[in-house]
Amino acid sequence: MSKKLAEDIEEVLHRARVDTPAKQEGPGRENRYIYNGSVPPGSIGYAIRPNKKAARRKVSTFNIILGLFGCGLAIILYVSNIIAVNQLAFEVSQLQAKYDKVVNANAVLSAEINRKSGWERIARIATQMGLKYPTEQATRFDVEEDELEKAQITE
Repeated sequence: MSKKLAEDIEEVLHRARVDTPAKQEGPGRENRYIYNGSVPPGSIGYAIRPNKKAARRKVSTFNIILGLFGCGLAIILYVSNIIAVNQLAFEVSQLQAKYDKVVNANAVLSAEINRKSGWERIARIATQMGLKYPTEQATRFDVEEDELEKAQITE
């Protein structure tokens, strides 16, 4: 395996020597420049470098900080929204408990009214006070207005 690796390294070095011309000394020396112009493919002696600035766009520090502040603000708003919803849910549960107490109190009062307005209870209390059932039936009579006015004046 090391023999194959050595052969590969030799091949790479040979290609590098062939692709780059030997250094020329003196006044006939050719200057080589790297530029971003249009070079026909396969030209010897020109290195074409891709424009890395166009390929990789640099993000400014201001944009990163602005994005972090935006994320922080969004998180704060989200948490405050959750807290507000929890407070409202707590208030709703308290109001529901208060409503249930009022409904139960109304039901107790309604049952007490029904118990106290029963005829049996009223009759028992009336007999304790000395009242009794009438022995004769009530009669109806008409009163004239003159006599009614006289009775009201004398009182």
